[in-house]
Amino acid sequence: MTVSPNNNREETEKQAARWTARLETGPLTAGEQSELAGWLDANPDHRWLLSRYRELCALLRTQLPVLTDAGEADALIDGVAARHRRWRWAGRALAAAASLAIVGLVWSMWPQNAGTGFGERRALALADGSRVELNAQTELVITLGRHERRVTLGRGEAFFRVAHDPARPFFVATPGGAVRVTGTVFNVRSTAAGRAEVTVLEGTVRVQSAAAAGEAQVPVPLGAGEQAMLDASGVAVRTLSPESAQNVTAWRVGQAAFESEPLADALGRFAAYHVKPVTVAADAAALRVGGRYSLDDREGFLAAVEQALPVGVVHGADGSVRVVARPPARR
Repeated sequence: MTVSPNNNREETEKQAARWTARLETGPLTAGEQSELAGWLDANPDHRWLLSRYRELCALLRTQLPVLTDAGEADALIDGVAARHRRWRWAGRALAAAASLAIVGLVWSMWPQNAGTGFGERRALALADGSRVELNAQTELVITLGRHERRVTLGRGEAFFRVAHDPARPFFVATPGGAVRVTGTVFNVRSTAAGRAEVTVLEGTVRVQSAAAAGEAQVPVPLGAGEQAMLDASGVAVRTLSPESAQNVTAWRVGQAAFESEPLADALGRFAAYHVKPVTVAADAAALRVGGRYSLDDREGFLAAVEQALPVGVVHGADGSVRVVARPPARR
């Protein structure tokens, strides 16, 4: 965190509020600890102000759930200020600066919704230093609490680069199961069938299937290059080659990479990028497809499939598309 050396009282209040908000969201880095120590030593009032702001946030943490509007929040701030004679010189400037700390606290501890539409990808920087990338048609709910960080992946796919914080484990919950980490890089895909695919690129995670939730079962560890499928039946783990592990996240650059993938599953990867669905006949669904394709170019993928496999692509007058098996050629 960078703060100004300005001795202006209003700026000093803002700096104290910013440090309070930062302290409320988790442990400081070594650089931040050194910077905060320098700021505190620069002026005796800095230490006093910081302690008052932290007291204010402690009150807000217990009372914010029952504050229904800004007027009540202001009344609470004023009430705290009135009990400390030295705050009188700050007036409403103090309350305005305190709001910076309040915003930081609420933003980190209150659930946040994030999502993407058809063909949309999005990157998020979280308050704890983690980064999340969302594939198309993905829904997340993010809560960064004081003791744990939690993301619920309702649907879709997300790539996580989690900031290391042993004091606050990071959980990803899906309909198929849950992932627990302290700091690592991994990808999670939640399918419509209630399954979750977890692929670890760096570090380690622990996974638990939906069937094991609430049961006394040991979570399954996963290391870099390992992938797990989670569903109601349990956890299935396999080891990927370095190339295969990287192919899992090809969507981050707008591509889909298939290695002998069932045609029905491959077509499903395009569904989040195109409004009109493509259906596939039962006798063609299990045919295998490979290669790397642009997610924006579904027609190009269908043309390639039609050349490589014994299938035909039928376009309906209503814009529908269906892939059917071609009858064997007559001799």
